[in-house]
Amino acid sequence: MKKYILSFAMMVMGASLLTSCLNDNDNNNNQPVKIPITTGLYVVNNGQWNKNNGSLTYFDYTTLKAQQLFSGVGELGDTPNDAYTKGDTIFIVVSTDNMIVAYNKKTNSVIDRISTTDEMGATEGYTPRHIIGYGDNIFFTTYGGYVARLDAKTLTVTDKAQVGSAPEGLTLGGTQAAPVLYVCNSDYGYGNASISKIPLASNGNLGKAETITNENIRNPQDIVAVGDALYYLDWGHYTEDYSKQLDAGLYYYENGISKKIIENATGWGVGMIYVNSYVVGYNFVTFNDPYGNEGNPTYSTFNTYTRGTTTLTLKGDSGYEIFSPAAIGVDPLTGNIVIASRSKDPDTGYASYTLPGYANIYNSEGNYIKGTNFQTGIEPHAIGFTIGSQLIGTK
Repeated sequence: MKKYILSFAMMVMGASLLTSCLNDNDNNNNQPVKIPITTGLYVVNNGQWNKNNGSLTYFDYTTLKAQQLFSGVGELGDTPNDAYTKGDTIFIVVSTDNMIVAYNKKTNSVIDRISTTDEMGATEGYTPRHIIGYGDNIFFTTYGGYVARLDAKTLTVTDKAQVGSAPEGLTLGGTQAAPVLYVCNSDYGYGNASISKIPLASNGNLGKAETITNENIRNPQDIVAVGDALYYLDWGHYTEDYSKQLDAGLYYYENGISKKIIENATGWGVGMIYVNSYVVGYNFVTFNDPYGNEGNPTYSTFNTYTRGTTTLTLKGDSGYEIFSPAAIGVDPLTGNIVIASRSKDPDTGYASYTLPGYANIYNSEGNYIKGTNFQTGIEPHAIGFTIGSQLIGTK
């Protein structure tokens, strides 16, 4: 049977978990074995545009305490947009400052600030947006219309490829023998959006991009590949007076056909589904809150293994209710759901883009986990998780 990879990073995580479980089952001598555990999560906070007050919030699972990192003006930069964790290093994309900050979370220190315009050119490296990685290959998009490969060891850009207009999220797919990179080209929602499909060499170098278009690819923001199928989050389009956002949602694409799975989805978190310790699919958790929705967000889930779509109701968070969802993440090991929200402006009653936000953690059924409400920075935007290991068993 031909086995497809869901994504390189998630395949490695699943293999790690599987190995641990097998070791445990075969552990006749009752030797200690390591299992992966989630040690915490981080929230990337945009801050206010042109105010240079972006930040990173870290929430520790053991202490249930949040720490505000890079909280001072100018410490992280202007408009951090995304991040990727490799070991003890968090690579943070800072869009307005055209840089990627390599930060050691163990020593709480900056390793380097990598200028994307210096590495790629003033046009090509302009406004980095999203980032992913596998091994020593780190890939990121820029509004210059490029995707680039950053070497995690040398912290230099070693390759780049031109894609479509205003690229945003990206993902790895294909097979182990023939990996492929997919890139969302949003075109700022102006009508010429597409998805780029780029073959990768064994060393991570980028091949020539193939362009995928469809009438339902209008403003793609993020994407996940499952074999030859693509799941993507699309922000749709706006009415002529820009008072309402239309046709946003979670979409499925395969063999030239695209269909909507979840209506009005404007944010997603992506978790993994395990069967007998094998990763068999994804669980998409969305908040459905298009512009013009008048503050009535709903939440939905879609399971790629069962193909089931359900409504998710948040419960037990009285006093901490999500007011204006801004980011969502799914813990890759526990399935817990993290939702970050903008705060309500006490003067206007609307969502504030100048006050710190907050986040809650819920289990996979939508039940609030007591003690997990914490403050974030201004305009929380992306959520990631840190993975460690734990010994189980005794000699």
